[in-house]
Amino acid sequence: MTALPVIIIGVNPFALEVASIFQKNEVVIYGFLDDDPKKKDTQVGEIPVLGGTEDESYWGLIGKNCGVFVALENPTERKKMIEAIMEDRQVKPVNAIHPSAIIADVKNLAYGVYIGAGAIIQPEAKLADHCMIGAGVIVETGAQIEEYVQIGAGSVIGKECKLDTNCFIGIQSTLVGSIKIGKGATVGAGSVVIEPVPASKRVFGNPAKLL
Repeated sequence: MTALPVIIIGVNPFALEVASIFQKNEVVIYGFLDDDPKKKDTQVGEIPVLGGTEDESYWGLIGKNCGVFVALENPTERKKMIEAIMEDRQVKPVNAIHPSAIIADVKNLAYGVYIGAGAIIQPEAKLADHCMIGAGVIVETGAQIEEYVQIGAGSVIGKECKLDTNCFIGIQSTLVGSIKIGKGATVGAGSVVIEPVPASKRVFGNPAKLL
């Protein structure tokens, strides 16, 4: 987490979950930024929507006076915003980790990681930048999660699984140990994956089959 106040980019259900995590961890939330002009000067609970990301008076605080977390729900928009922050502000987003999550070794976490309530990250598992780990997910020993991976709530990632960049694992899925999910691949909700999934492919079912 961070000792600095935090700006959250995005106003949506995911952003509210992120805000709740920061509040539970007693991190001060400076406010939200959202590029929808209708949301400016409103409040979400007691947290103000300060303006948009084009407003330099708030954008300029990032990395200097505030940490930042990008809570945009669209994966493409989220990645684009994160890249803009790293290029312009020379800083990486902070982590949002629910206090009930169990993490064997926080040194194996990178930056901009979201970990939901009750998730378990076992020994030697590694999470790269900007991963999203849903509530109740179990990442077993030695699993390798690359950048921008999203894992839906209640999923189990088996021992020594490898999840490549930008892949998506639907809720309540199970990945048997040591398999690889390729770059940009998608696993449908509730699937049981027992063999590797090629890059950019979609699978679904028990056992999971290519769509």
